[in-house]
Amino acid sequence: MTLDTYMTEIADEASPIKRSGLLQLSSLTRDDIRGFRRSWRAVPRGRKREILALLVELSEDNLELDFSAIFRCCLSDESETVREQATRGLLETDDRVVIRPLVGLLKDDPSSKVRAAAAISLSKFTDMAQQGKLMSRDEERIREALLAVISRGDEDLEVRRRAIEAVASFNTPEIDQIVRDAYASAEAAMRQSAIYAMGRSSNSEWLPTVLQEINANNPAIRYEVANACGLLGDESIIPHLIELISDEDIEVQCAAVTAIGNIGGPLAKRALLRAVQLGDDALTETAMEALANLEFDDDPLGFSF
Repeated sequence: MTLDTYMTEIADEASPIKRSGLLQLSSLTRDDIRGFRRSWRAVPRGRKREILALLVELSEDNLELDFSAIFRCCLSDESETVREQATRGLLETDDRVVIRPLVGLLKDDPSSKVRAAAAISLSKFTDMAQQGKLMSRDEERIREALLAVISRGDEDLEVRRRAIEAVASFNTPEIDQIVRDAYASAEAAMRQSAIYAMGRSSNSEWLPTVLQEINANNPAIRYEVANACGLLGDESIIPHLIELISDEDIEVQCAAVTAIGNIGGPLAKRALLRAVQLGDDALTETAMEALANLEFDDDPLGFSF
């Protein structure tokens, strides 16, 4: 089936979309994309949203699938939801060609949902900058855009907090102060982002602040504590994370298990084995996945679990 024929088929709202068929939209060539653009204009708006949602889901389930060319095509779609889905779909993309359009959306898109999604997707590139894998002009463009959004007095809370999370990877004194101010906020969501940003900074000086929230009343705060601990990656944190495996909130438990797996080491392995035995289905599955990752990291050629 040609691409044009398939696009005509999935544009028909009377027919269900088969996930297997969408696989042919992965890794499209430049010529394919030109054909996709022509066909996409005729797809009804509701159908576009359905297709994009499935493509995002497929790309999250299988990192070998590459729908980035389609997501890039949809960044200028008239539908706010389609633009948001396309922006989120670029989260794992490390191709610098998407930096400029993502920065443009972050700064100028009329939808706060799209601006927030752009900040989230730009976090991939702020991590690359932290690792020395990004060109200096790209790094500067992203940092300036994120800081500009954070400084807007009338900016939406969700956009500001996602921008703070993303910019934290740059780890400068100015950004440290932004994180401190966010942590002092009366808004619980902003404080959650501040704790997560502390972890994303990879600066161990934030560790005492993170750990003092480990028994916070708000489970969302405890969840971000676990995430931050996993990002800071200090084995001394593991006993604190083991406490969170017994948390009353299953999402906090799973976040703690994932963090322990990310840190690694003998104590982490023992804690994960115990979590497999004690947990419910969700916790057991998370712990087994973390153990599998540990086994692979220890012996990538001889891995078996």
